[in-house]
Amino acid sequence: MDYIKNDYELQQLARSIALEAIEEVKQHGGDHYEFIDQAAAGNEHAIYTYKAIMLCAHCCTDDAEALLDDASYRFDSFAHHASVLAEVTIANAALQEFYELGGEVAA
Repeated sequence: MDYIKNDYELQQLARSIALEAIEEVKQHGGDHYEFIDQAAAGNEHAIYTYKAIMLCAHCCTDDAEALLDDASYRFDSFAHHASVLAEVTIANAALQEFYELGGEVAA
């Protein structure tokens, strides 16, 4: 995928992470929240600055911005800001999908 162009594509990525977390916990145990966090942190749309900027520009990041503001998170640079915001946006979207799929009941 080049970069995430809209909220629908973000939702599809989030759903795939949530489904993968459910399957991983079923097969190997562990913590689905940790899996989702690691998947978001390791996702190309959070790692690569251009893709992170595009995700932030084309998707709603309001929830992630609020979470980072509440935590008084500070950024070193614009690139750092974009990457962290993209990571939190992906993780938040994946958690929402996880709960819509049945959350801990499914796991």
